[in-house]
Amino acid sequence: MKILHYSLGLPPFRSGGLTKYSLDLMNTQQDLENEVLLLYPGKYSINPNQRIIKNKPYNQIKVYELINPLPIPLLNGVKVPELFMKKTKVEVFVDFLLKIKPDVVHIHTLMGLNKEFIEACKQLKIKTVFTTHDYFGICPTVNLLNSNGKVCENFEEGKGCISCNANGFSMPMVFLMQSYPYRYLKDNSLVKQLRQKKKSQKSEMLELDKSDSQNDEVDEGLAEQYKFLRNYYIEMLNLIDDIHYNSTITMNEYQKYLTPKGKYIPISHSNIRDNRIVKNFDKDKPLQLGYIGPMDSYKGFHFLINSLEKLKLQNKKWHLNIYGDDRVIESLEKNYYTFKGRFNYSELERIFSEIDLLIIPSQWKETFGFIGLEAMTHGVPVLVSNTVGFKDVLSNETGMIYDGSQIDLLNKIKSIIIDRNILQKMNQHIVELEFNFSMVHHAKEMISFYKS
Repeated sequence: MKILHYSLGLPPFRSGGLTKYSLDLMNTQQDLENEVLLLYPGKYSINPNQRIIKNKPYNQIKVYELINPLPIPLLNGVKVPELFMKKTKVEVFVDFLLKIKPDVVHIHTLMGLNKEFIEACKQLKIKTVFTTHDYFGICPTVNLLNSNGKVCENFEEGKGCISCNANGFSMPMVFLMQSYPYRYLKDNSLVKQLRQKKKSQKSEMLELDKSDSQNDEVDEGLAEQYKFLRNYYIEMLNLIDDIHYNSTITMNEYQKYLTPKGKYIPISHSNIRDNRIVKNFDKDKPLQLGYIGPMDSYKGFHFLINSLEKLKLQNKKWHLNIYGDDRVIESLEKNYYTFKGRFNYSELERIFSEIDLLIIPSQWKETFGFIGLEAMTHGVPVLVSNTVGFKDVLSNETGMIYDGSQIDLLNKIKSIIIDRNILQKMNQHIVELEFNFSMVHHAKEMISFYKS
């Protein structure tokens, strides 16, 4: 089978979960004797016409670059919506597709992609598949969080998007970040400082919005543009033949807007290995809880801390180990909290040997949550919020799902502190599970999905 993937690009210029998953899938599909190609949104040139050029291959994957794509906002928001909907000639894509003749096109993001690309696939009767890695398309800032840091349930016909995207990058900055020189400078210390400064400005603006948003006059014209932008992407998604939902969380969100279609298939990556071991849970020692990730509100970190502080007052025996962030909260008692800092992926085996129970308390609608899968592949039970996509992988025998409330979270932690046999049985069931989490297994599932 000849498979064309559309993704954001390749390491080291691009990183993150979307890039890793798409590249791991491409490499594995190629190992399974498929012909794999990649198209990615590339640089902007003085000549404004769109064209597609061939680059040098990557691990034998044929690579093509779309010159002058639509803007790539990444996680920074969309400041000028109309620039993200510019029309182009469908012939550019028809000619390209006729040249390479793929059997299927797998789209991993709508960023930088013209609607005309999907129209060209339709015209040539080439099957298209889209994976819901994030919420870009229905949310310009990707994560479905509003300017108050809460889950966006109503974008107010575009009005809600104005404050969320107000601090997005200017178009010259967007163009710069797609340029060839930036690819080599992105990890420069000065460039990192500038990005961090921009991130801090965005946080400050969000705080200002929380306190002063009622006094702002709404730009009705701009709100209308955000409304048009969402409709533009929904039209694109409805043109796509099949949707691969990486969780029922994303399926429920996308199907609010799309013609029902597609299938839920949990995802994986190439570093997932069967490291499951039988663990012992000593009831005479404090329960070793684990939190892995940034210490941010949307990830539920502060919610977890506030909950555990109440549990502390009840004289329960527990300890929280915090990994993945360099920050430390000095006011928290060292008897109950240990800040372990950032870590390398190679240290996960050691980390999971130190944890009895991993907690994923995300407040946002997390599309999957690889850290939960990694915990299970090391034999560690998981307690997860019902807004995390990874919950689909769990059963009552292998983990716990709490309803998002503090009461339910604390009740489940207390039950485990009292009875460690709960964890022992979960660990036993995890170890006895058929291991079908590998990237090879997932790649085969996706090929079957293409053919269905």
